[in-house]
Amino acid sequence: MKFHRLEAARGFAAVYVCVGHWVLANPSLGKVAHAFKLGQEAVMVFFVLSGFVIFWATSKPNMPIEKFRTYFAKRFTRIYSVWALAVVAMFTMASIAAGRLVFETPRRLLGNAFMLQDFVSAKPATICGPLYGNSPLWSLHYEWWFYMLFPLVFLVKDWRVRSHVVGSICVLGGITYALQPNPLSRIFLYFGIWWIGAHAAAVMRNLGQVRVKEIVTPLCYVALASVPMIVLCVAAFRRGDSLFLGIHPVLETRHLIGAIVLVLLAFAWRQSNWFGFGWTISAFSAVAPISFSLYVLHYNSIVHATYLSFLGSPVLELLAYVTITVAFCVFAEIVVYPRVRRWLAGKTVPVKSSS
Repeated sequence: MKFHRLEAARGFAAVYVCVGHWVLANPSLGKVAHAFKLGQEAVMVFFVLSGFVIFWATSKPNMPIEKFRTYFAKRFTRIYSVWALAVVAMFTMASIAAGRLVFETPRRLLGNAFMLQDFVSAKPATICGPLYGNSPLWSLHYEWWFYMLFPLVFLVKDWRVRSHVVGSICVLGGITYALQPNPLSRIFLYFGIWWIGAHAAAVMRNLGQVRVKEIVTPLCYVALASVPMIVLCVAAFRRGDSLFLGIHPVLETRHLIGAIVLVLLAFAWRQSNWFGFGWTISAFSAVAPISFSLYVLHYNSIVHATYLSFLGSPVLELLAYVTITVAFCVFAEIVVYPRVRRWLAGKTVPVKSSS
């Protein structure tokens, strides 16, 4: 079952991030850049939508819960089929631009392969940076580990209790991260944002519709988890330290509060009967099928691309970069991913005995 508005939101967020990065990388566009400074919030949209989709897909009515190996195979395929192709593409683009083979360090390659990369310049206690300077890849680190935490939460049978468990983990993550920054606490902290979407899907499954009062629980936990981050911001301000929207601890605070605000704005929009949806973001549902690969590759294939600089025309270069990127996205998500998923599904579904 597809949710058109969610698909449109996903497609819009991907395009917004892509265009935003390109606009911000071109200072000559001046004040236009102000409209594209909410890219971090757009990533929070991805997190919330992902939580909803994963819960909805794995909790089908009158169906047993997926076995972990089946669940793992699906999530592994979703992330790594596109990621592996993107790595090859980034290596190719970097090598063409440099006129020689450009290899990443083994440490960074291994760290990214295990989804341990993060926003090194903006957050403390990171393990490694994204491959080939592709900074948007930081969010894949969280997405993957949210996938891995999800089955553990499902050990709790009551769907309402699950949200209290995740909320407590989120708050604990916020406290421990504020006291001693570390990757694990940070994942726990952000898991609360992802779970807003999962909780909304649980409400939809069990109650038939989602209202604000039904998602107050995860929203309150995320708000509570933001308190330690706010305390860090206040303490830094009092010390006279410089604070930046894209740097710790303001960045994490922005993510947490931004997620809450965006969810509440979505409900407010629904109250207006989605006024203007049809002529604003509805059409972006067409981008949703390739939104993941577009997000993964655009930073290197469009925004900071130089591998076609020999064309000598900025306009022609941009058109070529966009065309190549879209072609890659279609190939990765429409051609390769479904085939890999079907192949892997055949390997993970147990063969029934003939007796």
